Amino acid sequence: MVAWKTIQSLAIFFGPLLLPKAIGYYRAIRSRPASQIKPLPTTTSYALGVLFLSGVLAFLSTLPVFHPQNIFRLTSSRLQTSAGVLLSRLSAHHPPTAQDEKLRQVFDAGGLDARLLYARFGPNTLTTCPFATPNDRDAGQMYLLYAAPSLLAPHLLHLIALGIATSRSLSGMEGSKWCTVATITGLLLGAAELYYVANYDSTANARSTRLGEVDFAYWKMHVYRGLAIATLDAVLGWVIWLQATGRAFLTPPAPAERIGNSARVFEGVVGKARGLGIIRNGVVRNADMRRKVDGYWVKEGEVMKDVFEEPEVLEAQRSALRRLDLVRVGREAEGFLNGLFGTVEAVQPEAQVSGMEGAIAS
Repeated sequence: MVAWKTIQSLAIFFGPLLLPKAIGYYRAIRSRPASQIKPLPTTTSYALGVLFLSGVLAFLSTLPVFHPQNIFRLTSSRLQTSAGVLLSRLSAHHPPTAQDEKLRQVFDAGGLDARLLYARFGPNTLTTCPFATPNDRDAGQMYLLYAAPSLLAPHLLHLIALGIATSRSLSGMEGSKWCTVATITGLLLGAAELYYVANYDSTANARSTRLGEVDFAYWKMHVYRGLAIATLDAVLGWVIWLQATGRAFLTPPAPAERIGNSARVFEGVVGKARGLGIIRNGVVRNADMRRKVDGYWVKEGEVMKDVFEEPEVLEAQRSALRRLDLVRVGREAEGFLNGLFGTVEAVQPEAQVSGMEGAIAS
């Protein structure tokens, strides 16, 4: 366990660095304009559903019903209690099973060392490991090797859930950006549990004289593992939701993506312009339709002439002209014309070069 003084020291050291950033993120999320917020994509909601299911299962795994029974807590016995007394007290709760009988033999043969290994690795490892006994000098290492797959199996399943939730096909761009971070964090959880069990010190348990002083690391790690996985899933789901809805963690698109988006927009505009050109050609080539169009514009000119001759409209025009900044309008018009003719001048040399090349070729 990490000492409280160590936690205080870490908080004092990292607090001034992390707290301003956390406050900045919170203010950025709260001040996000409503126009930038978008609804949650359907595919991203599937990814959040996977994380929710993984977090719920991890949280449920902390319940005692999913853990092997602790014979010492169930019978309120000390570690030094003999195996015969333990089985007698256990018979008051339920008939001893084959595993209980096997555990009695291990306790009788291993003594206090077997009980310390029981608190560290649990009952399944002690009763099923075929190549180690508690009396061996390297029993802790052998039992660790045997228990490592069962310790890492929940983390492996969690990594699979993280991979599914952060895949591009399920969560889109928003979730896939967090795939590396989620995978590294999941690996760190598994490595931290394995490191804790491998370096666990049973000295305090060997000196304990009361049941309340015994640290049953095996059952404690079941709870810590489930809470850590559930917390990671909750934080990752919250982060993906913030980014998918445009509330936080927004990153500008890559140059290639911006060019592709601009090209698609340009293609759409060109397609619409071509469609309008085709429609206009059809209207101009048809005599009846051309006559209707000319009649519309003649009628439009007569109506607008009558409108602009109204006294109220004339007064509104004069008022608007008085408020108009002619210098600014002239500057904007000059800038527009310069940009327009600059584009034309840039295009003309290319056309001249292509024309000269065609002439030379001919």
